[in-house]
Amino acid sequence: MTNTYHHGNLRSSLIEAGIELINKEGEKKLSLRKVAKMCGVSQTAPYSHFQSKEDLLDAMKNYVIDQFMEALERGIHSYENQKNPKVLIEMGKSYVLFFIQNPKYFPFLFSEPCMKVNLCIDGDDSNNFPPFQLLKSIVFRIFGDAGMTKEEMEDTIISLWATVHGLASIATMKNVYYDKDWEKKIEDIIWNK
Repeated sequence: MTNTYHHGNLRSSLIEAGIELINKEGEKKLSLRKVAKMCGVSQTAPYSHFQSKEDLLDAMKNYVIDQFMEALERGIHSYENQKNPKVLIEMGKSYVLFFIQNPKYFPFLFSEPCMKVNLCIDGDDSNNFPPFQLLKSIVFRIFGDAGMTKEEMEDTIISLWATVHGLASIATMKNVYYDKDWEKKIEDIIWNK
């Protein structure tokens, strides 16, 4: 599907076209020329925003991750008491609903080497996937004083992430049909976890 650019935000249009191209053809087929063609602009137009294919790819990753983080933070900031375990349910719902509303972002982020997740509780978090790092910090905040061992804390973090990530994966599959309320179902599954 070609998205012709119509005097909007060219940078965002190029990024969205790049995501679409990667999801269709893979990262190796990404080029500024192809993205320009998809947007209906000259081959030189992308260079006013990106120096190279790698620059565009980095911008695409940051664009999606920034939107994802905003959605997660909106969900958790609705709770004044950030130590309330229901914050995890809201974060989980926000995680899955973000990808239901933006299904093309899921394969882009998780089928290409766009992000790195260090599951180890004592691992280097400096380059960790920001949504996973946010989950980790919330679990520490909620359960940090509960007397859990490091292994139990690590298992809790992995289990929570695997649950919402799995739900997001299922919810964004083109061949999966579910006619009930995803938001309610997510809450039920996470609450029973």
